[in-house]
Amino acid sequence: MRALLVMMAVGGLALPAAAADTYTIEPKHSSAQFTYPHFGLSHPTGKVMGAQGSLVIDSDDPAKSSVTASLDMATLTTALPEFDDLLKSDKYFDVTQFPKATFVSTLVEPTGEKTAKVTGDLTVHGVTQSVVLDVTFNRKAFNPALFKTGVGFTATTQLSRKAFGLGNLEPVVGDDIGLLIEVEAY
Repeated sequence: MRALLVMMAVGGLALPAAAADTYTIEPKHSSAQFTYPHFGLSHPTGKVMGAQGSLVIDSDDPAKSSVTASLDMATLTTALPEFDDLLKSDKYFDVTQFPKATFVSTLVEPTGEKTAKVTGDLTVHGVTQSVVLDVTFNRKAFNPALFKTGVGFTATTQLSRKAFGLGNLEPVVGDDIGLLIEVEAY
């Protein structure tokens, strides 16, 4: 019996350390919703879908986690077809020339048991700016529809349109844009 315990202990020492888990972003349930000031009277919303990318989650050392993601700008919608066409045109996002918005994390700073500040490079309309996302881990759970275990996150931030070369349409559309990002990954 003692020999068995010694073998198990030695065998345990030879096992590699737990690796981080890698998840693929699920595009149908991941999006970026944006709000924009309209003449200062209201804050209409829009949404961009078509997310792709991956999350690397290191539960032992969350600061080693990372995210790489992109959004398909052709999916941008405000539910106002004429405004959508304008936003997708070369007068604004120029979706033909810049079909994707991308985010690549550069730093993950845990701020609580389920929260973190994730800094990264956001590229929109061919312009890259460093942004900080306030991220909340929603949960890890088995999805019976996909027969997979997934993770969910919600992130928020504020952006300046002008910082990305998109300052046109003022004062109709204000400069401060709010982002609400929802991500499911498996």
